[in-house]
Amino acid sequence: MSNKQNPWSVFWQKGAFAAFLDEKSTLQNYQMRKFWFERMEETEPKQPILDVATGNGIVPQWLSEFADKKGKKFDLIGVDSAVIKPANDKLKLHGETPYERFTLPSNKKFGTIVSHYGLEYGDMAKGLPHLHKNLKRGGMVIALVHSEDSVIVQTSRKVYELLPTLIKHLKKSVEPLYTAILKAAGKPLPKNAQIAQQKLNQLAAKHRNDAAFHRTNFVPAVRHILQAAGQGKAAEAQRVFSEYLNNLNDHKARLTTMVKAVEQAGSGEQLKQQFEAAGFKEVQVEQVQFPETGIVGQCVQAKK
Repeated sequence: MSNKQNPWSVFWQKGAFAAFLDEKSTLQNYQMRKFWFERMEETEPKQPILDVATGNGIVPQWLSEFADKKGKKFDLIGVDSAVIKPANDKLKLHGETPYERFTLPSNKKFGTIVSHYGLEYGDMAKGLPHLHKNLKRGGMVIALVHSEDSVIVQTSRKVYELLPTLIKHLKKSVEPLYTAILKAAGKPLPKNAQIAQQKLNQLAAKHRNDAAFHRTNFVPAVRHILQAAGQGKAAEAQRVFSEYLNNLNDHKARLTTMVKAVEQAGSGEQLKQQFEAAGFKEVQVEQVQFPETGIVGQCVQAKK
């Protein structure tokens, strides 16, 4: 996948904090940070620490906070195949750098490899043996990996399944409707525009109690477009329509990579077999569940 085609580049370039969090996700942020603090307490990581699919560097940020708290010094490096835009320029993060090929200079090796929903987005058949080869003897991999049972995956799948319908309605109903409203300039709408309005009303009624539908902000976006058209603001209606359609297409592209990632990771047993086939020893896979939010994936720990 070239970086121009990497759907995550757009996401990280907007300065996103993390793929699994938004500004309101203080509970999830607390839980995930605590998860990594506990892993670091248990394992006494060797240096340097490589974070696979780092995004804008939330895991290196957490680990540097852990190190500060414990009076330690971590040598943290993050790599991601997408174009990234980290807020913390003190972190050593490398965008457009697939982990399947990344090596340290002068034949140096990684002491510890961490990943938070990352390994499974690359090519694990190539990536895991490469990481094994470049890991110090006695070094460790700790990775939180997506699973079918995860609430994050299940929630995202519902949105993913809904997106093609919403994109189709935008093109077939919303665009003709707001164009007709602009053209009518307050006069009665033609029959085809009235039918488009009915279809949108039916869609909203059908998904009235659907959390995934509300998560897409379809109703507020369409309302904004139609109100702008009703006020004769053609440029605003067109801008909001284009931005929202692009957002849905971008979201769909990212969720497509998530669906593939979940399939590639497979069950706990399949995940274990993939690590063992790459040469890792003492491979343990455990389901990760938080009391407040449920299952969030599976944690793999393995040694060289």
